[in-house]
Amino acid sequence: MRTTFAVLALLHVAGALPGRPQCLPAHPRKAEPKEFASGAPTAQELADLMAAAKAVGEVPAWENTYVRVHYAVLEYPAVERRVAESRPVVLYVRVAPEPPVVDTRLLDAPQRARPSWRPGVVPRGVRIEVLTLPPAPSALGEPGTDPPQGATTEEHGRYRLVLATFRPLDYGVGTGRLPSVTIFLSDGVVEVWSRGVRRRMGVQAGDAFWFEAATRLTVVDDYPVGAAIVQLCPR
Repeated sequence: MRTTFAVLALLHVAGALPGRPQCLPAHPRKAEPKEFASGAPTAQELADLMAAAKAVGEVPAWENTYVRVHYAVLEYPAVERRVAESRPVVLYVRVAPEPPVVDTRLLDAPQRARPSWRPGVVPRGVRIEVLTLPPAPSALGEPGTDPPQGATTEEHGRYRLVLATFRPLDYGVGTGRLPSVTIFLSDGVVEVWSRGVRRRMGVQAGDAFWFEAATRLTVVDDYPVGAAIVQLCPR
């Protein structure tokens, strides 16, 4: 299922419907937005980039029982190389939890991340359509799978958006106790452990994966790795 959402953002909520199921209580750690801000581009520059970016196509990525994922292929305006390489590869995540709601969040890579721009890399947005909600996970949770210190959380009724920076060799963290679509915002090498199976893999900015509830994620690299984690609330 390998295919191709950190805090600078523009959030558009198209509406909230009554009676939507609520997520489990969010992770209690305090948010530290500055941990995820890259310093360039600024929030206003990201908004301007969103307005100027041209969508040139959409590519189906993958789907399972719960979600359908697409990539919007973008074209950025031409600028000098230094400015171009400061732009995010993944500009936004757009979540459609249920008609007519559509939430859009602008994204940026974390500080000191491995450079992601190289020949062949194309800027993109990620669109996630929620098809159905998963069953409730174990109420006991799993130690060592909560998002890392400094992660920020936004509640959206049927899903929760977690923006996190995974630091090298931090073994006591993960993608949370809910199943998720996890989108990597920078390049690196990670080790993923779920349901007794451990695997090591290289990831690139824009890669999106389905991770089961209580998945551990460790960066085994010299650079931090950013991630936008769309956790699905249980039905």
